[in-house]
Amino acid sequence: MTRRLLNYQRLLGMVVTMLCLLGIAAYSTMPRQEDPSFPYRAGMITVSYPGASAEAVERLVLQPLTDELRQVEELDWSQGTARTGVALARLKLRDRIYDTDSAWDRVRQAMERARQDFPDDVGLMELDDRLIDIPAVVLAVGGSPSVTELSEVAERLKQNLLDIPGISRIELEGDADEQITLALDDAALYRLGVPPKRILDTLARRNQTIPGGFVVVEGKRLSVLPNTEFTDIDAIRATPIELPDGSQVPLAAAAEVWRGPAEPRQPETWFDGERVVLLSIIMEEGSTDAIRFGERIRERLEQVRPDFEPYQLREMFFQPDKVSDRLDDLAWSLVLSVLIIVAVVFTGMGIRMGLLVASILPMVALISVGLYDLGGGVLHQIAVIGMVISLGILIDNAIVIVENIQGHLDEGMRRLDALRKAVGELAGPLGASTGTTLAAFAPLLMAKGGAADFTRGVPVMIMLTLSVSYLLAISAVPLLAARFLKPRKNLHKDRLIGLASYLGGLVYRHPGRLITAGALLVVISLGMTPFMAQQFFPNADRPRVIVEMYMPEGTDQARTAEVAAVLEQAIRTRPEALEVHRFVGFTGPSFYYNLQRSPQAPNRARLVVRTPTLADTTDLVKWIRHEAARSLPELDITAGILGQGPPRPAPVEVRVFHPDDNARARATEQVYSILRGVEGTVDVRHDLDIGVPSIAINVDDATAARYGLTRADVAQSLYGQSYGAVAERYRQEDDPIPIVLRSREGTSLSLSRLLSVNTYNDQGDAIPLSAVATVETTWEPAAVYLRNGVRVNTVSANLEEDYSFSQALDGLYAGLEQNPLPAGTRLDMGGDAEGSDRANSALLTAAPIGMLLLLFFLLLQFNSFRRVGIILLTVPLATVGIFPGLVLSGSPFGFQSLLGVIALVGIVVNNAIVLLDVMDRELERGRAIADAVRTAVERRTRPILLTTATTVAGLLPLAFSSSTLWPPMAWAIISGLLASTVLTLLVIPSVCTKLIKLPVGEPENAPA
Repeated sequence: MTRRLLNYQRLLGMVVTMLCLLGIAAYSTMPRQEDPSFPYRAGMITVSYPGASAEAVERLVLQPLTDELRQVEELDWSQGTARTGVALARLKLRDRIYDTDSAWDRVRQAMERARQDFPDDVGLMELDDRLIDIPAVVLAVGGSPSVTELSEVAERLKQNLLDIPGISRIELEGDADEQITLALDDAALYRLGVPPKRILDTLARRNQTIPGGFVVVEGKRLSVLPNTEFTDIDAIRATPIELPDGSQVPLAAAAEVWRGPAEPRQPETWFDGERVVLLSIIMEEGSTDAIRFGERIRERLEQVRPDFEPYQLREMFFQPDKVSDRLDDLAWSLVLSVLIIVAVVFTGMGIRMGLLVASILPMVALISVGLYDLGGGVLHQIAVIGMVISLGILIDNAIVIVENIQGHLDEGMRRLDALRKAVGELAGPLGASTGTTLAAFAPLLMAKGGAADFTRGVPVMIMLTLSVSYLLAISAVPLLAARFLKPRKNLHKDRLIGLASYLGGLVYRHPGRLITAGALLVVISLGMTPFMAQQFFPNADRPRVIVEMYMPEGTDQARTAEVAAVLEQAIRTRPEALEVHRFVGFTGPSFYYNLQRSPQAPNRARLVVRTPTLADTTDLVKWIRHEAARSLPELDITAGILGQGPPRPAPVEVRVFHPDDNARARATEQVYSILRGVEGTVDVRHDLDIGVPSIAINVDDATAARYGLTRADVAQSLYGQSYGAVAERYRQEDDPIPIVLRSREGTSLSLSRLLSVNTYNDQGDAIPLSAVATVETTWEPAAVYLRNGVRVNTVSANLEEDYSFSQALDGLYAGLEQNPLPAGTRLDMGGDAEGSDRANSALLTAAPIGMLLLLFFLLLQFNSFRRVGIILLTVPLATVGIFPGLVLSGSPFGFQSLLGVIALVGIVVNNAIVLLDVMDRELERGRAIADAVRTAVERRTRPILLTTATTVAGLLPLAFSSSTLWPPMAWAIISGLLASTVLTLLVIPSVCTKLIKLPVGEPENAPA
């Protein structure tokens, strides 16, 4: 190998240079975004069933749909909600599914099978399988009190933006669809003797799209355009309606006609107190640079803004700015890490050796970025963090190689001989140590699920950079070292050499005491685990307060809007509230990847409050909770800041199952009461509802039959009075506008007026409702909830700062021990508990492969189970630092800390590998084990301390960063590595003196 290195130096230099240039080009052109993209595993089915009660929707729509969905193997779970007039089914594919398109196709097939069991009057059924799409830019169109006018302007702006490269689609939100209302006058219809059905038939005959063909005149085609459609509103008013005596009157004589917003009320959006229409611009993921995409959006807006005067075009949420800020911050952390590492290397190795070792940093970084881009990688914060973590690790191989070559030169060896010997001695051990690090990250790479998808950039980048660094360490670095290094003088002045001799003496004299001290420290550190807080993923570091508002089920959207406006005005009195955006009837655009997108509901609203700093959010959240409880008792709220990691409804979520509705309700109330009393829980709420009053119309079939009526006739008449019936569509606009027949009052119809409406039979006779039906009031559920087809209720809670989901659940379990739930009740944990279990399960599933690879590389290098066992002792020794480090730094133990522990496993074993490698070489020379161990400690202390110092130094910017996501991981690695390094130099050699006496023997060729 060394001969080829020497013969192809120029070729190697050219390849390295070209790969570095590839990295420079890739960095300037590769796609950028703040966070990784998740596979499309979440979806929502919406089924319209106008006028049906919640229980009817459950029985006739949701249950048949759920039965069919159960047969889709790719589905993990379904969460159904039945409300008056609508069925909702939230779906989640299994974590192992990455080919989501084919899975959603099978869901659509199940939907079509279920439709065959639906009643004929069930309306539109839609599947949204892009539920997790995050708009990169949300624009607000304002400047007019007319929402209809703003909707037209927003549609025009959408057409001006659609051709910008990188746009996937643009959705309008808060816009007002239109309808043409024919408000029938019951008294006029009765006087004229005209049933509504005759008006429907007349409109259908009058408004048809029938081509007239063409004629040829003098060789040219002339189109014939028959007047078969309504051309304007006046044409609708003038439509002749035939009376029983054969005469005609215009439609305006029996109905008032106007064009206006669609009914019922649609979702509404406000930009800092002003009614606006939003454009959510969704970017093509994985192939578009978000920063340049934002620049193109702003450039186009500046071009078209004069054409939209006097309307205002403003940015509500602009993700490209966040991407730029995040990547810039991480880039500075990367640069700072490099500078610290270089300073440590220069201090520990001197200028000449330091320059050689530091030269590998830019080479590895550039080559890795180029290869990452070639593999379709996207530059986001997770990938950059992976590179920051790897900085201190990837330099280890170069340190060991350069130290070894320098040592041989100091002994008087010639340059090329030093190169050959160093590469020959270390290519195997360094390959094994690199392989063990790669093996430690293999479970993270192969794990499946939301948490694994979110953090996968870390193992990808670390494994890539380490592989590149190893190849450079045994090729380019030795060539440079052999060319530029010189023998050192005054070696006795090196303090690290003196420290190495001291540590070697300790191991030689007191191995038993060192082993006992190490075991004691491990026990003490494990005893600190109860003092660690647990947190699946930390909160985000954006200064935004999210207020989720829940009015009682059955609340009309107009009332929800009033309450949301009251709370918004109260929040505006606070000095830390810079902006307040309000969304009513839905939860607004999901401008952040962790923000859950909920279906439209008239009782839902959301406020998004921007504050000057993240610290300002704490007091504001507490004030909002107090203010809502004081002044708006009918309102349930959850207030908090944005989170990190896979989306979830709440940190604490308890699902309550029981076959009996009353028992389930009692159990839900009990869980709710206990959680409210648990220290650290806030915003505790459940989804039980007291129900809604309803009016039951009991038709007497015999009486109705005498009048020539059926129950369906009565139901259709009542529905037409309130919601209205779509008679035709007005087709003179870009989108057809429905023409709706209803009463003058519509859904505002009074009860007395409703009970006096007329129902018409086939002969056109008007029969009062009171003649064929009686009326009684009833109470029915406003909503019914199902999970996988089984009725369920849910209790959820947020957490105060410095409290974990595990503490809340411990309090719940303690309360349930004293006050058990009704027999037959089953609890299922969601929220962070479920997310943490799934993430840990995914890692454990892939862990055997990582362990197998780890053992493979160790056995390949040492061919001894005893030596492998000793090397693996470094992992428990690392706990001496991990747990105290997390406790003292105030960092919680969660998925990010676990990520640090996994990274630590691959790092700490490397120190033991190079230590035992020297020991084995000394044993092969015939030295005693105590002398061999002492020599190994003396020779390897310096490179081990240097590699530890560079790794720790590289992570310091992350540990002290303002980010909430990375300090726990950084502190886990730093504290664990510091403790493990010291104990590796003392405990591991001491264990070797007790368990190893001879070098690994050759297989004995015994006689048969």
